[in-house]
Formats: sequence, C-alpha cells, structure tokens
Amino acid sequence: MYEKMSSANEKTQKLINIIQQHARIHDIETTHKKLLKIVEDGLSNLHIICDFDCTMTRYFRSNGERNPGSHNILSASSRLTPEYKIEVKRLLDYYYPIEMNSAMTEEEKAPYMIEWWNKAHELLIGQNINKNVLKDMVAETEVAMRPGLDELIEKCKNQNVPFLVFSAGLGDVIEQVLAAKNLFHPNNMHIVSNQMGFNDETGICDHFKEPLIHVFNKSEVMIKGSPYHEIIENRSNVILMGDSVGDLQMSRGIHHDTCLTVGFLNNMIDKFLITYLKTFDIVIIGDGPTDVVNFIIDYTNNSNNFNNNNSIKHS
Repeated sequence: MYEKMSSANEKTQKLINIIQQHARIHDIETTHKKLLKIVEDGLSNLHIICDFDCTMTRYFRSNGERNPGSHNILSASSRLTPEYKIEVKRLLDYYYPIEMNSAMTEEEKAPYMIEWWNKAHELLIGQNINKNVLKDMVAETEVAMRPGLDELIEKCKNQNVPFLVFSAGLGDVIEQVLAAKNLFHPNNMHIVSNQMGFNDETGICDHFKEPLIHVFNKSEVMIKGSPYHEIIENRSNVILMGDSVGDLQMSRGIHHDTCLTVGFLNNMIDKFLITYLKTFDIVIIGDGPTDVVNFIIDYTNNSNNFNNNNSIKHS
C-alpha cells in the first residue's frame, strides 16, 4: 500500500510540475491532494462544471477587441432595432460598474444584477424574435473559443466524462454557438443557463423560463433533480472552471468529495491576481488556453504512460 501511494504521489507531483509551467498555484499541498484524489479515482468518478462567457470563450479576440458574451452575440444581430441596441448599451454602462465594484458585497450587488437581467430580457422579448431565425442571428457574430477547448470537449466526449455548461448568459445562444463549432455533444453535455420561452403558436419569444440566473446566484440554482444530476450523482470528483470568483458557487448543491477549481484571470491581472490565487486552486492568466485541464484529463486517463515520460504533448 505504501509503495502504491508513494508511486501515485510521485506521478501527481510530476503533473504539478507540468501545470506550474502553464499556470499559477498558490497552495501546492492542497492542489496536490486534490489532483491525487482525481487521478487515483479515475475518469469514471470525474465530471466537469464550466462557465461559458470568458471561460469557454476567450476574453479578447485575436485583434485585441472584446470577444462578445452570449447576450451580446444576440444583441449584435442586424435583425434587432437600433433603439434596442442603444438601450442595451445604456443598461451596460449603468450596471456593469456595479458588478465590478470591489467596494460592494455580492449581496449588495445582487438586486442590481436581477434588475439588469430582467430589463435586458424584457428588451429582447420586445424584439419579436422567432425561434426559427435564432440560428441565423447567432451566426452573424463570430465568437472566439478558448484555445484547447475543442480538445478538452473531445476528450470528455470520448471518455464519457459529463460536462456541465453553467452560465448566466443565454442558453439558446450558447447551444447554437457550440453546435456551429461541433462542440455540443448532448450525450455527455448539459447546459444550465437562462432559457428563452417561445410561443407555441407563433414561435416568437414572449417570456424567459425560470429560474433567472445572474453572475451572483449560481449557488441558488439547483442541479439536483435535473437530468444532469442523475448522470453525475455517483461521480465524487469535479473540476470547476470559471473566470469569476462568483463561478465558484457552481458546485454548491452538488455532492462531491473533491472540487479542483481552475480560474481564468483574463485581464486586470495586477489588480486581481492575489484574490484569484487565494480563491482558485489553479490560476491561468492572460486569457490563456485550457491546456492545464487537458493535461489533467490525459494524466488521469493514462497516468502510467506519463510516469514513463516526463513530458506531455501540449495542446
């Protein structure tokens, strides 16, 4: 037993060393313990919870412009009126500084976020969007996905690792984006996000389904009882990926023994690095790729090979 544990510890330490070439780790001991548990238990005991905007997608496009979030993807459509776009921009200018205000607590911000999301959804309802044109509307705007994500999703599909996309954005848009890029695999993937409601007779969006999901209430959205929960209820380990401290709430309400958290600090690194290092187990800075998570999946799937080879093929 001792030799087995010693070998597993050695393998996981090699994985830690590789991760540190691509990311920051503040608490090496805790991260090592979590990785050891994940590797020893194998992929059959693992599932992934991942935010969409600025996590599955990049924060910046290659030309330096902001990559659009799922709400903005729809808002950019030529089918929506100029008046709508002016009002959406007005809401952003008012509410976004509140979301980012470090002097306010999440509890103080939450009512403003509810107002913002409800007003934004009401504006969309007023645009008479038909579900039959939604795909074309989404296709008008190019979305840059995070490098390495396609490999990660493919690995999870092939190894039957459940992948939950948990977003405060628009689920209908997220599914269209992923499907267009051949990244949506319903057999192992599930989306929990704000869902548009379409009238059965007209096909027009006339409401949004409950619950409302915003950036600070993900812990209140219950996965238990959903079809996804049945898939992961016997999987005790989870890798959580997000770009916001609020994303850490995504695993609450889901039973797990180990939750390894991976944070993407895309910008304002000097301002938030210390906070992210104290909050996430692993921090990837500068809008970086998902290589680290790919390494963990590969290592867990076939750790013996990595024990005989100190290098891992980078994504």
